Amino acid sequence: MRREDQVLAVEKLLEYDAAKTTEMSEEAASIDASRYVDPGLLERERESLFMHYPQVVGMSVDLEAGHYSTQSVAGVPVVLTRDNQGEFHAFLNACRHRGTTVAEGCGKARRLTCPWHAWSYDLRGALVGVAHQPTFGEIDKTVNGLVELPSAERHGLLFLQLTPGETIDLDSALGDLGPELESFNLESLHPVRTRGADIDVNWKLANDTGFELYHVQYLHKNSVGGANIGNTGLYRQYGYNHRMTALSPAARDIDRSTDHWDPMDHLQFIYNIFPSTGLVVAKAMVALQRLDPGPTPGQSALRFTSYSWTPIDNDDARAGAEMIGEFLFNVVCNEDMPTAAHTQKNLETGLLKQLLVGRNELAIANAHASYDAVLAGADWSSPR
Repeated sequence: MRREDQVLAVEKLLEYDAAKTTEMSEEAASIDASRYVDPGLLERERESLFMHYPQVVGMSVDLEAGHYSTQSVAGVPVVLTRDNQGEFHAFLNACRHRGTTVAEGCGKARRLTCPWHAWSYDLRGALVGVAHQPTFGEIDKTVNGLVELPSAERHGLLFLQLTPGETIDLDSALGDLGPELESFNLESLHPVRTRGADIDVNWKLANDTGFELYHVQYLHKNSVGGANIGNTGLYRQYGYNHRMTALSPAARDIDRSTDHWDPMDHLQFIYNIFPSTGLVVAKAMVALQRLDPGPTPGQSALRFTSYSWTPIDNDDARAGAEMIGEFLFNVVCNEDMPTAAHTQKNLETGLLKQLLVGRNELAIANAHASYDAVLAGADWSSPR
């Protein structure tokens, strides 16, 4: 993002702060409670929003050449690889023999070897070894490699699509957001740590907690509440994706008569990459978070990775970077999600029929409208 655009963001946010206002929609809205508790809706969401839509599975810097990593994406076990030529691949993490996983965790490997019967695959997914093949029988290795998933690498991010054979169209999915992501040079980041948690909250409700700045000064008053001016933010939509921009209170004291100040000292950009990936870009760190639907409407899986702009080249640097990432992860898991879990329980009683969404919570309303559009079969590549 250009410095002049960052300066404009600071100036607009300071105007809002002085006027005690924020970016708003034309009117308040409501969300039907059934969105968070309906098993049938959950299955339609899983199919339309996750199985047939690009999913962010990490940063380019997460995967070095000759390495692999594993994760679950919307309940589907996947293995990601970067071959020795530097090309990124994604596969179903399942041996073609008896179907168990061929890899666990992450690491460096020349081959991925199934622990059950020692069938092995190279990092391009080709079946290269069958133990005791003469006694097993004839098998065509050329058609029995790992099941490949559509994958792409763009703007420093790794994407896959969970249905084999489909085309992954990132230009349409990202739209105008793509060049903005590219401008951050995410390829220069350094991974710090990945954490995960299973939470008793619907995946959309969990996302809603990060789609507004209204709560920050209250729920997070003893943690991150002082880092941003509460209930004051900018909002921009990029197709089905969006960005919120928050401002530090220290920006009130900037001497804007000179150019000797860095807007990124005061700004925090909070992106949602549709359908369910959060990207926080700040000067102190970058965080990538994805919320996947769980087996029931009231469950979801959180994956959270923090990154540093500066190299992690000694123990002190690692300790400092891990402290920042752990702090933010704990805010999410110990403040946001327990509060949302209480909402989930109340919704599951059937007595609370709807939730209200304020004009100052426009990202929530727009995100739900985007879910509806995809579920209804709208062309998600069309600009909105």
